[in-house]
Amino acid sequence: MSFPRIDLRLAALLIGVTLSTVDSSALNLALPSLAAHFHTDAGAVQWASSLYLIGAALSFLPLSGLAGRIGTVRVYRVSLILFSLISLLLALSPTLGLLFTLRFLQGIAGAGIVGLVPGMTAATFPERRGWALGMVAGSVAAGTMLGPPLGGFLVEWFGWRSIFLINLPFGMVAFLLSGRLTELRGVGLREGLRRAVRAPRFMLALLATTCFFAQSFGSNLLWPFYLEAGGMTPGRIGLMMLVPPVLLMLLGPWAGRLSDRAGYERISWLGSAVLALASWTQGLTGRVLPGLAGIGIGRALFQGANNAAVLSQAPPETGAVASGLLSIARVAGQGLGSFLAGTMWGALEHEGARHAFLIANLVLGGMALLAGLLILGRGRVGGDDPR
Repeated sequence: MSFPRIDLRLAALLIGVTLSTVDSSALNLALPSLAAHFHTDAGAVQWASSLYLIGAALSFLPLSGLAGRIGTVRVYRVSLILFSLISLLLALSPTLGLLFTLRFLQGIAGAGIVGLVPGMTAATFPERRGWALGMVAGSVAAGTMLGPPLGGFLVEWFGWRSIFLINLPFGMVAFLLSGRLTELRGVGLREGLRRAVRAPRFMLALLATTCFFAQSFGSNLLWPFYLEAGGMTPGRIGLMMLVPPVLLMLLGPWAGRLSDRAGYERISWLGSAVLALASWTQGLTGRVLPGLAGIGIGRALFQGANNAAVLSQAPPETGAVASGLLSIARVAGQGLGSFLAGTMWGALEHEGARHAFLIANLVLGGMALLAGLLILGRGRVGGDDPR
């Protein structure tokens, strides 16, 4: 009997990105325990999550520029070590103020992991980048799903400190496996940004990424409000919302492999069309389950293929900066989607949940359509697509 060969380079990248994803999603389950331990309230301890995100958002570009100068593998490996070390210090934190400071610093280390993984994945697997980036997308989905139940189990049986201690073995394994990753040496941050803004196809690909995550994150925010207004329990809502990440986890690698053969532009455009259709269908019908399934399939088709297109169209010697810009586009899209969905729901819910759900989905479907138009647009701007 023969077994498929495991590529340890890909394992190093997938463990790293899963580590940071699980950490973020699992911590939410520990916030009530943190509040009780430090004798404070939910409003205070939520900064343990917010400061991590702020630290990461502020660090994506500077770390990407540094990585372009001194080597992405070095920055990635140092970030893994720092992430693990800070996790140990977090578990030992005697005060809430120190814990907040460490979480901000851990966000910086996390940016050195998540911000570089797409670029290193594309460089390490140049002939199979769609498949490899589909695996990354699937791992992010798996980490998002695994985090809450794992966090609940750890907090219940071992206390809130275990949320941080679990990072140590996984961080060390990723570090040990990461020595053979492909470097993305190149220009620094300033020159990388200058070249990027002069590459219209690359910038259109980034804008498509922002629109995609606006639709995706906005939908995630919308579903609980709509379903709870209809009388569904939070537990059942949580189970239903597993549908999109499960589909992304299962179909992401397949869709990425398909994009390697059929073309990144074609498959990412198909994903945007499926996303738009799913949003509009659930808005018009008020039926959520088909929307959950359609959006899950659309995400699988879009994400790996579009990420491969972004990194394929990056100007020469800007791979590290391009990877950081991809993370910035993701965060910007999440923020935009949250703002759009939250604002529309708040403004329209007095007219009925059904009406608010319809209008919000029409707008979010429009964001997916805009992503598709940007994909078509970048196909018409100078140069041939590498796929």
